[in-house]
Amino acid sequence: MNIIALLTATCCAILIFIVGAYERIYRMPKWFAHPPESFGLITPQAKKSTVFWIPAQLLFIISLITAIITNWKYPEVRWYLILAFACFAIVAGLTGGYFVREILAFAKMPATTPLTPALEKRAAQWLKWTTARNVLQAVSLGLLMIALTKMQR
Repeated sequence: MNIIALLTATCCAILIFIVGAYERIYRMPKWFAHPPESFGLITPQAKKSTVFWIPAQLLFIISLITAIITNWKYPEVRWYLILAFACFAIVAGLTGGYFVREILAFAKMPATTPLTPALEKRAAQWLKWTTARNVLQAVSLGLLMIALTKMQR
């Protein structure tokens, strides 16, 4: 069971990283291309994304926790899994505490809202921190891959 949970968590992490990077590189720049008018693109895409993100992240969390529990007796693997979980916990905390709140505020903004320097800065900051979130997802994935290679020995 320990290898199955770890493989599942790794596959989920790969999927989460690829989709997250795709959204950051191709979708999100369109959301912020001409604020606040371009914010109208957020709601239709975000609704579709929710259908993917909630199940994918739940499966990832469950499989990663299962991998930690079933591999607890292997210290050379355990620490990589704990660090991967910590990275994911930071991502989840930032997502719940900042990203979701901000993107919902952007989505509710009327297209006629004046574009102020503060709004431009806020939008740029959201994109910058999204990149940091993607980096943490990559680190988490890398830690899982290291754990997986240690399991194969």
